Amino acid sequence: MRLKTVVKLGTILSVLLFVLAVGYYAFMRLDMMDRNRNVDLFSLVPSSSVGVLESNNVNAFFNEYASLNYSSELQNMQFPGLFNFLIHELNMYAGDNAHGLSNQMNQLVVSFHQPVTPHNQVVYFRLGMADEQLLSDMLQEYMYGNFLPKEETYRGKKIQIYPLSHDEFLATYTEEGFVVLSYQKRLVEEVIDAQLDETALGHDSVFSRVLKKKKSKDFLTLYGRSSSIPVLESEGWSEYDFHLNSDVVYLTGDMYTSDETAEKENISQCLKDIPVVKEEGLFVSAEKDSTAYYMAEAFDANDTGNRTLFNECVANLANEVDFSLVADMQKVEENPLRFQSYLPSFMIENASLLRSFILSAQLSLNGERASHIWVFTYKN
Repeated sequence: MRLKTVVKLGTILSVLLFVLAVGYYAFMRLDMMDRNRNVDLFSLVPSSSVGVLESNNVNAFFNEYASLNYSSELQNMQFPGLFNFLIHELNMYAGDNAHGLSNQMNQLVVSFHQPVTPHNQVVYFRLGMADEQLLSDMLQEYMYGNFLPKEETYRGKKIQIYPLSHDEFLATYTEEGFVVLSYQKRLVEEVIDAQLDETALGHDSVFSRVLKKKKSKDFLTLYGRSSSIPVLESEGWSEYDFHLNSDVVYLTGDMYTSDETAEKENISQCLKDIPVVKEEGLFVSAEKDSTAYYMAEAFDANDTGNRTLFNECVANLANEVDFSLVADMQKVEENPLRFQSYLPSFMIENASLLRSFILSAQLSLNGERASHIWVFTYKN
């Protein structure tokens, strides 16, 4: 064979090998991205969780939040503890040292555990190609002193423990496609138990129905293990999808229980025991006739020159619902115990930060389950 032919064949072979290598690398990268994207974070969340926060684009939510009229007043109304630390510090670190968080890391879950304190949280991230190194570099930078992270093994899984201060530690558990972080090592161990024993929330018959609901493109949803209106004493999960505009915060969703029919009957009975309350800055009613009457009265008051934001909120209530509440949140701040039967705990706990809003809440039993909407209207 002539030398020229050999060289030509060698060149062709080299090009083919290069193309195959590039194609293989691209395929492996796409395959890894697909596997990372398909990691089910709810297959890790312990079933003992009392609340869960989920977002598929947490940065989009906080970027939108920063531009709203009331953002400065609610700057501390986030979910304190590990969630705030990680989101704030990761955003800062990624912005300074990389190109921001990947799409995978923007998809996260936070679980809340008893007793409910800022330290009893677990944060779950999906990981992109370079996210694990980014997270490791950030934690190394925030470690206390010159200590190295300590490694422990639990049920064959490795847990890294980073000292963040003289009395605060961060436990992390990482596998392909995800990372789990908590201030409490025992909670990370509960995550591993839930994963290995297949007892996570993703396997729960009630909670799995919540997850089947179709979400918007960018969403932030809080799930609570209680009825949205505590006086109803419903056993199951309530969802709160967050929606924002310049002057209003909406929280919408449904309640989910193991027996929807029996639960609706229980809720109907509980609603009958709710008294009608009508006073300055507060209206509560589970009677459709009294609600319709007060709505008309508020509409007339606005129409005759006695226009107030509270009256506007009452007049804008929906007709034919089973429960309505309109409250100046300043009244809730002044006497939170009075509202424990009507408001979820996270609203009462943040009443001082919500004092600049009028709250309108309604519950409807139409359809398969109880649906609710909470509207916070900015007063200024």
